[in-house]
Amino acid sequence: MAAQDAAASENTIAPAPSSTPRWVKGTDVELMVVREVNSRSAKAGERFRLRVNSPVTVNGAIAIPIGAFAWGEIVSVSGTSAAGGKGQLSLRLLHLDTQWGPVALTGTKGTEGASNTGGVILGVLGFGIIGLLNKGGNATFKAGDIIHGYIADGEEPPPAPLLIPKQDGSHS
Repeated sequence: MAAQDAAASENTIAPAPSSTPRWVKGTDVELMVVREVNSRSAKAGERFRLRVNSPVTVNGAIAIPIGAFAWGEIVSVSGTSAAGGKGQLSLRLLHLDTQWGPVALTGTKGTEGASNTGGVILGVLGFGIIGLLNKGGNATFKAGDIIHGYIADGEEPPPAPLLIPKQDGSHS
């Protein structure tokens, strides 16, 4: 019974607005990679799912809860290459899934694998020219990695307050 009461109170703490929220452009959205994406198997144009890792509030109410899904797309992939070349991978964020429909996101992120120059040198010393076939590491976004995105469309955020230095009236 206590578990039901706790679940009910969680739903009443910050109910989602019934009408479409007034999104503020540039609002930070903390996302978590759900499944590993790496330069060995990823293809440009491939879409993948992310999970909202911190709730997004609008006017004090949770509009996008933890666990909501977001989508990203692989922009470019470069696999590892001989002579210790490292893999590279870049993504862009697409949108959040909400009860009001998709909300566009903006944000990009890139990563690269480790180079293997030392392995190539040792390989050449040990195996001659065949040592040049050693490859570098794959670029990876691991499950659990955090990526920050931003709401792409909406109202402009309010301007920062203008701070005017206090003048004491004395002249030097």
